[in-house]
Amino acid sequence: MKLGLFATKSLLILSVLFLVACSTGKIVKTYAGDELLVEQLAVLTAPENIVVLSINGKRVKNYLLSDLNVNYGLKPGENLVVFKHESVWAKTVRENRDAPRSEKVVSEPKEVLIDAKAGESLNFKFQTGNNLREARALAAAFEAEVLDSKFNVVAQSAKVGTLEASKAKAALAEEQLAKEKIKALPETSDVASLDALKVLWGAASAAEKKTFLAWAFQE
Repeated sequence: MKLGLFATKSLLILSVLFLVACSTGKIVKTYAGDELLVEQLAVLTAPENIVVLSINGKRVKNYLLSDLNVNYGLKPGENLVVFKHESVWAKTVRENRDAPRSEKVVSEPKEVLIDAKAGESLNFKFQTGNNLREARALAAAFEAEVLDSKFNVVAQSAKVGTLEASKAKAALAEEQLAKEKIKALPETSDVASLDALKVLWGAASAAEKKTFLAWAFQE
């Protein structure tokens, strides 16, 4: 019986050690396709108490321990990262003997839109509480930034759904402006057609430009 208990405890310890090794050293793959070299990625480090929930709409693996650094490999380009803040605090006063000895404080999910570049090292910046009361207050209005290796702010957190909506609104406004510019051009010259194409090209997204070029070279 004692041997079985010892074996169970040993297995649990080994499992935790394996988890620590995996979550602190390896870069978590967050993109489709073949695995890229670290030089081809931006590496976003989620430090103690930051729990990443999804990247570009795809749920990522959650780790049991929230006090570990986890490195996520981001493909160059825009990456939408959804995350939350978690912290566990010991209770100095308990309601009764059966009450929990600790309390987990969790923020609402937030999102950041990161324009990642290959070779970048990115980290979260946020405030932390010194006690349970401060932790509750910070969690209620949690905000974070993402910094590059030179401590430049590359992304600011927002309520989930806000950034995609703002991006779509900006794209719609840009498309409308492009249409208005085209309408203002004379209709009788080849120069006007060329100018119209330039306007459309300037308003197109990177994906739209890539699709157009693929089509143009096939013609």
